[in-house]
Amino acid sequence: MEYLYTHKYTSPAGELFLAVDRAGSVHRVSYHDFRSELPAGTWENNKYACGDLEFQLDQYFRGSLSHFSLKIALHGTGFQQAVWSALQKVGYGRTITYGELARKIGRRDAARAVGNAVGLNPVAVIVPCHRVVRSSGDTGNYAGRTLPVPTGRRIKRRLLEIERNTEHLPDLQRRV
Repeated sequence: MEYLYTHKYTSPAGELFLAVDRAGSVHRVSYHDFRSELPAGTWENNKYACGDLEFQLDQYFRGSLSHFSLKIALHGTGFQQAVWSALQKVGYGRTITYGELARKIGRRDAARAVGNAVGLNPVAVIVPCHRVVRSSGDTGNYAGRTLPVPTGRRIKRRLLEIERNTEHLPDLQRRV
């Protein structure tokens, strides 16, 4: 386990718990305080080490950043990695269904498995799992493993609202 620097960040969408390694790579952005689950001696609170991550999150929540330029350290199965990589290609202000995402990774009949991988995304907001919606267009759940369903849905709607309010970024196209 790498040594991690953590910080609790208050965003317009709720509290986020951040973790970066010594090189500044992002390991976690979570609505759940995961720090007590880390082995003793492998982490410390350090707001300054998380400074670049926090700065970019501030810009994102202000609506002035549409693409994060952070190194991300994602650890998961090959399938999860494929899903998370495809998620990072879903443009700002756009949405995609679980089925469409499954097709993008070449697993046409794996929408449910894609949903599970999306739900295990360790880097919320940065790896934009909030951009995945149900085929009906309904937002579905968000952060369901760590938040009550109504809270997760409210946060997901808020993130999508931030991205749809793009008059400050007029060159962006968005799916409605």
